[in-house]
Amino acid sequence: MDYVLVVSVAFLAAALALLSGFGLGTILTPVFLVFYEAKVAVFLVAIVHLLNNLLKFVLFRKHIDFEIVKRFGVLAIVGGFLGAFGQIYLANEALQKIIGAVLIFLGLQEWVPSKLQFRFPKAIDPIGGFLSGLVGGLIGNQGAIRSAFLLNYKMSKETFIATGVVIACVIDLVRIPIYWLSYASSLQQAWPSLIILIGFTFLGTLFGNFLLKRFSLSHFRKFVAGIIILMGIYLIFKPRKLCLKRLF
Repeated sequence: MDYVLVVSVAFLAAALALLSGFGLGTILTPVFLVFYEAKVAVFLVAIVHLLNNLLKFVLFRKHIDFEIVKRFGVLAIVGGFLGAFGQIYLANEALQKIIGAVLIFLGLQEWVPSKLQFRFPKAIDPIGGFLSGLVGGLIGNQGAIRSAFLLNYKMSKETFIATGVVIACVIDLVRIPIYWLSYASSLQQAWPSLIILIGFTFLGTLFGNFLLKRFSLSHFRKFVAGIIILMGIYLIFKPRKLCLKRLF
């Protein structure tokens, strides 16, 4: 029964992640914490996250905006590297709450009249890439920051997803080898169930792609912004027992 619940959550999380650009790691990590210690949970979710993003890359590869990838990608690599190595020293409750407040602020911009909207200048996009990588390396929740910055751009739904996927893959490819050095032995017993879980996330991604075609661009942007706001609220009011410092 527990496993049925896990694969169902994985399916729905993958569908949501395709539509919003993030969410798979955020949802799956607490589920994995039921079965594994925190660092191993983050490692295993990272593997699921990467393979699922590779599927999305195949689906949307023709829509990638490589100029935006370059703006985000270099410092995302640096941030991912530092975050993966510095889990204990960089993770703290204050950082979590600051990030949550920024996400709420950015997400709300899509819901207010255009004359009242505030957007960070595109010149600081590399900082967004760095923060996305840093938080991704720390706890795996890299996508909300990236999606918030990508809303700065007027792009199609497909380009939004495809560009975010490439940046996410870059961060995953940086952090997973670092996790592997410490937690590779944990995969020996986890592989069979992990493969099944990956299969369900693939199905969820395909279902999300089906739903995507039924969203208008304006509704899609508002949906993404709404999920970003919820993510910000989650980070600010996250139960103390799951605070970053406690996890790591």
